Amino acid sequence: MISKFRFLIPLLLCGLLAITAQSCFDSDDFDMDRLSDKVEWTPNMIAPVGYGTYSLWYLLNEHELDPNDQTIFLENNDLIIRYRENDIFSYSVDEILDIPNQVNQNLSILLGNFPGIPHASLPINPITFANTFTIDAGDPNIILSELVLNTNLRFELSNPLNTRVILTITLPNVKESGVAVTRTIPVAAGQTHTEVIALNNARIEFNTPFSSNNEMDIQFSAYITDDVSIISGNGNLGVDLTVQNINFSTASGNFGEQSIDIGTGDIDLDVDFWDDIDGDYKFADPKIHVHLRNSVGVPFEINANMTGYNSNGNSQALNPQPLQPAHPTDFSVSDPTTIDPITDVITYNNGNSDIVDLMALPPSDRIEYAGTVNLNPTPVDIVNNPNIISSSSRIDADIEIEIPLEFTATNLTLKDTIDDIDIDDADKIMNAAIVVTAENGYPLDVTIENIQLADANYKIIDEIKDNKVIDAALVYTSGAKIGEVDPTSIKETSHEIKLTQSQIANLNLAENVIINAMVSTENGGIPVKLKGDYELKFTISVQAQLDLSN
Repeated sequence: MISKFRFLIPLLLCGLLAITAQSCFDSDDFDMDRLSDKVEWTPNMIAPVGYGTYSLWYLLNEHELDPNDQTIFLENNDLIIRYRENDIFSYSVDEILDIPNQVNQNLSILLGNFPGIPHASLPINPITFANTFTIDAGDPNIILSELVLNTNLRFELSNPLNTRVILTITLPNVKESGVAVTRTIPVAAGQTHTEVIALNNARIEFNTPFSSNNEMDIQFSAYITDDVSIISGNGNLGVDLTVQNINFSTASGNFGEQSIDIGTGDIDLDVDFWDDIDGDYKFADPKIHVHLRNSVGVPFEINANMTGYNSNGNSQALNPQPLQPAHPTDFSVSDPTTIDPITDVITYNNGNSDIVDLMALPPSDRIEYAGTVNLNPTPVDIVNNPNIISSSSRIDADIEIEIPLEFTATNLTLKDTIDDIDIDDADKIMNAAIVVTAENGYPLDVTIENIQLADANYKIIDEIKDNKVIDAALVYTSGAKIGEVDPTSIKETSHEIKLTQSQIANLNLAENVIINAMVSTENGGIPVKLKGDYELKFTISVQAQLDLSN
């Protein structure tokens, strides 16, 4: 949980709650160990109650036991709200290329009609035949240029002659170890023969010009043997071809202009600080990073939008510009079965989105996201720069929200509560005033509007008004340190808060204290940068007149 500006408490409440030695309080937000233990009490005089030095990092540090619950961090002395949610969306290669089971292809090799002639009189031997085979990519818009795959080619061969036919099958487009695949298969006389050719890590280079037919050549040479002296038989050598169990390793080509839904979801930043402030403020440089782990060699455009909602139901959209991650030329193929993945980061900032307005809402309730990923938003050069994917290709995305504590604020209203106050000796106090002396090293003007005394049900009993300003340290307005505190501007200030008789009497009834304050930055609109080593030094004294006879 982000601190609720706990520096208000040591400044304003320490003296109020310690003006009687027997008073005590219970506050999660105030650490008494940070105050000096040199406390003296002398009736009817000014007594020092305590002093302390608070670095900004100490006050804002959430002290979470589990580091995963921390949302504010100190990085090179800069204070940053950082939130990350992993696996916002992901998609795999099946959503881009899903090759279905292939259909059969029936071919016929015309052998001729032989009523009975000597083998030596055959007009042509061997008989050659060529055709093409089409690979169905599952989408008519997908054009393949190359496949590396494992598959089985099943040939069912029917021989109508009375002698063996030796069939040589050549696949000039299919290479194993760089050599075209060739198989020689004998088919017995008058028989049907089944032959399965297993292709392992074979590379298919499709016919050019490339087309969505995804064609490759297949060549046959049928040699009629002289097992018998007289050849007889009529008809064709039947070839029934089936491609079975295609498992591709990598695929290249043009996978078309596809749109993939990244789904919807919402993010709860769990920044309780936003529930305790009201007013106008803007962070100077908030960012939303989309971290991609990408092994899909296809250029794509993310058209995702996010909308923030505050606790009142108001909303503000991110309205990002479409952003394209890395191009396939950034990918490398170290072996024929995988693509070496890359990481990429897409950043939405104040130059390409309305993130400043979104974070100023603020999104105290949630941030919703939805959108699409559009593949190949620009034409694909399939020859020189094709799409390339592997069977394990996928994209996974995380979202990281980064908000440096650099902002401008006007009339920023803060509210904080101290619970379970027990002050039961207020009747001894005749007159009282709290004297606060401070060196404010924070670049924030703080005006305490009022301190409200409340009962157990938080009903307001009384309030202590105080409109004096604890002046901010000035910041540099130009140069490399613009927005940072100028240490020469830090001044010591002192002021007194007097309590009325009614307020003193109501201390007995108070069980909770509510602080309302205004914070602003006054630097001509220049955002102030909050650094972890900024310090607030203060001394609190109480001027009290006690009735020692009571």
